[in-house]
Amino acid sequence: MRRTEARVFIAPDKLADRYLLEGPRLRPAGSRSRVGPIAWVNIQRGPNAKGGTIYTKSWDTKHLTELPQPTRPGFVLPTEWVLELLVGREKELGIVTEFNNAWQPLATISDDNPRTIINDAEIVPGGKAIVFGTKDTQFKDRIAHLYLYTVDDNRVSVLVDKQTCSNGKVFASDARGLILFDIDTPTRKVVRYRLDVEARTATRDGVALDLSNEVGFPDGMCDCGDGSVIIAFYNPDFAEAGRAVRFKLATGKAVEEWVTPGSPRVTCPLLVKREGGVKLILTTATEGMPAEMFAECPNAGCLFIANTQLRDCPRPEVVRLPKV
Repeated sequence: MRRTEARVFIAPDKLADRYLLEGPRLRPAGSRSRVGPIAWVNIQRGPNAKGGTIYTKSWDTKHLTELPQPTRPGFVLPTEWVLELLVGREKELGIVTEFNNAWQPLATISDDNPRTIINDAEIVPGGKAIVFGTKDTQFKDRIAHLYLYTVDDNRVSVLVDKQTCSNGKVFASDARGLILFDIDTPTRKVVRYRLDVEARTATRDGVALDLSNEVGFPDGMCDCGDGSVIIAFYNPDFAEAGRAVRFKLATGKAVEEWVTPGSPRVTCPLLVKREGGVKLILTTATEGMPAEMFAECPNAGCLFIANTQLRDCPRPEVVRLPKV
């Protein structure tokens, strides 16, 4: 199995900007760029912070746009409208407009538990729906859910209940229809569901990957387009490096690995096709890291970039919002 050392791509200057980075996404390219900018979230700016930040950065400049949020953003998704981002924060979905950071509310989840907030999400193929989850902020109890949001009717439904920390999601399809691969982090498993968007149901269809023997907790996940997925592993313990691993879904075999020196808490992967090949972007975090550990993990909370063996990667989906 090939093992590649990732290098630091973006190193935030402020400690608050390194706390809980998640969900990197490639956005649509503008008229002057071949590759669109990337966006990601910092769910919260510290252990007791009530708000977080959305960031966007183009490939061609060093300029970083910061969009502070009054509550904690769990995900950011690109839309077909270049300046508009679909965001899940706390218990609501809405649109953030990049140039003025304006918020347009769309929908709210029916959950008044103070310990649950929106976490990871993925766009359903075709862009007219998303699947997203919530998490128990104490990472203890099965009080979180998996949800479906459909664009045309602006409706939210519970797909799966009794999760603890809903994270990475990937879609595939076969002769039977649409498949959702989903990670509820504490279980250390990738579960397969049969997703019926029209019926608004997700039916469990076995375990695709059992990651019980891996170091760390499976967090974010992305599709490689060849029957494999890349999973980021969040290691709460000290380690000299973090890791992300590519697995074949059909066999469970690990076929490629990346390490992040000085940053053990890897949160999410993103594949981007560039002129020099397919690159892997990884977000990491300092969440819960004692000061003495951070002193030994100087790259914690940075974004990393690495080469891959992949020749191609899936074209990024965008949410297809109606233009008002």
